[in-house]
Amino acid sequence: MNNSNDISYFKIGTFVLVGMGLIIFALLAFGSSKLFQPIVYIETYFEESIQGISEGTPVKYRGLQIGYIKDIAFTNEIYKNLKDSDAEMHNRSIYVKIAITSKLFTQLTKSMFLVLLTKEVEQGLRVKLVAQGLTGLSYLELNYVDPKSSPPLTINWRPKDFYIPSVPSTLTRLSENAQYIMNELKDINFKKVFQDINQLTVSLSQVATKTDYSLSQVNGPLAATLQNFKIISNNLRTITEQLKLNPSSMVFGKSPPPLDPSKL
Repeated sequence: MNNSNDISYFKIGTFVLVGMGLIIFALLAFGSSKLFQPIVYIETYFEESIQGISEGTPVKYRGLQIGYIKDIAFTNEIYKNLKDSDAEMHNRSIYVKIAITSKLFTQLTKSMFLVLLTKEVEQGLRVKLVAQGLTGLSYLELNYVDPKSSPPLTINWRPKDFYIPSVPSTLTRLSENAQYIMNELKDINFKKVFQDINQLTVSLSQVATKTDYSLSQVNGPLAATLQNFKIISNNLRTITEQLKLNPSSMVFGKSPPPLDPSKL
């Protein structure tokens, strides 16, 4: 009886050990694939809120995921003892380290990747914070903008990894434009504008009144002139008809009356 129990315990123990071994092997295999996966690191800096992203957040290139966020920190935690000229940006900007895992980029050598990246940045490649609908989450997007309107931030420290400049998010741009419009509206003296509009309305009314009066003054002479023009036109029509019937009258005048045979 004891022997059968021992055999059962042995089978159960063996099954558990084999199962645990398979699980550990799978974890090691999966971890090793991640551990030895080639990765290219790039970094960027933001001067705006990065609410919605964290370590592990996807990084996309024109909509296609190519990596993830590896690390986020204050720039002055990564780069220390900088010059006073860099202190303002250095203290307020956010450092973001990106891990690129796409084979499209990881299969390149460092020198090839640097040449490619430099060229693309010159053509407007930038990192942008993009919101994912109404979820409150965001991701990083690598895409192209006008390099003239979005020049790279000026930095005087040497980045530890490949560097791609960032651009403000759409929400930040909208907020800045709205604030600019509000500031412009604040400087407008609406009271004076409405006073000028009222004064313009009064002036236009006065001009209209004077115009009506002037037209009424010339209405009589203008009617007489038009009547004379009509008479002249009728006379010219009559003369034209006579010339058609008797062209010689233009030279000899009116034709003599016809002879009466009874008076001869």
